[in-house]
Amino acid sequence: MNIDLTHKGTMLSVLARDPRDRTLGIALASSSIAIGARCPHLETERAAIASQGFTNLKVGPLALDLVRCGLTAAEVLEALRQHDRWLEYRQIGILTADGQIGAHTGKEATGWAGHRIDDDLVCLGNGLSAGAAALDAVAEGFKGSSPGLPLADRLLTGLENSKRLLGESFPITSASLLVRSPGAESQIDLRIDVPNRPVEDGGNALADLRRLYAEYLPLVDIYAARSVAPRAF
Repeated sequence: MNIDLTHKGTMLSVLARDPRDRTLGIALASSSIAIGARCPHLETERAAIASQGFTNLKVGPLALDLVRCGLTAAEVLEALRQHDRWLEYRQIGILTADGQIGAHTGKEATGWAGHRIDDDLVCLGNGLSAGAAALDAVAEGFKGSSPGLPLADRLLTGLENSKRLLGESFPITSASLLVRSPGAESQIDLRIDVPNRPVEDGGNALADLRRLYAEYLPLVDIYAARSVAPRAF
């Protein structure tokens, strides 16, 4: 695969919280390669954080440290402004386990860039041909899915809804899904770094991620039980 490092790309991310059990999750889709290694950061009972745009790899871990120290989401964003001289090139989303939200879209972010905030939900995007409508589609897909579904399903549905709107203007090269629940032994941490099926579905890493999630979901409880009672297996 030839990688064009001058390509500024397109990216969508959605962070959400289930207020019933404080489950936190992040799903991302990008035209850039291997996005799951750089942009999502999540700690159970603390916060979910997305750092995107011209990503600073230090921002996510630093933001989690600041949450651990007791700073609010707004205070974390202010601290990041003091820490990162290039923050106007970046996007940051913060959703804490107790429902605090912070979001930043720098004025130098790529193409059309913005964020949308709802209760227990943050959507971020840059390089979007459809502008704010792409973020609205993420939120509508997430909120329109059954509340009884796992948070991971709803996150993927949100991104898939926006992909249908954006079509070929949003080639998805990589995608990731990170979901963690308090007290759970096994967590969801899945990623697609490059598309697996360029012929069958046009090289859509989000479609690959949905298939991977469908195969992994039935195994989550088995892996959790096996980790604490290996003799039973």
